[in-house]
Amino acid sequence: MYYINSMMINKQGKNMKYQLLQIHLTDAEVDKVNAEGHNSVPKQTMKLDMSVGFGKKIAPIAKKALELGYYTHVSNITADSLNGVFEIGNIGPEENIERLAPMHSVSVADIIVDEAGNKNVVASMGFEEVI
Repeated sequence: MYYINSMMINKQGKNMKYQLLQIHLTDAEVDKVNAEGHNSVPKQTMKLDMSVGFGKKIAPIAKKALELGYYTHVSNITADSLNGVFEIGNIGPEENIERLAPMHSVSVADIIVDEAGNKNVVASMGFEEVI
């Protein structure tokens, strides 16, 4: 792997399969947020902490959320780079997406895992490695 302006590309420049991990709330958690507010559900609080605060480092928050089991593997996306995953996860083509669970478009706080197991979280600008 190598990086060009925050874009990870495999050495061959060929497509590979990336895992997409997202934080989703259960119906009970949504009910609790609606009744008591966003801070009543820790994984919602962490997701919001990553989504707001432009320019803030979010990889440590993503790592903690991953350790706590807040992420779900929702799809595999075939692409040539992290930027390719972001694009395909937002505008397709659909045939490059293998859906495993309900997913929303790729956005801030989502984690992308490459075939070597390297994890990157989608940040407000680019990606941050989750170590």
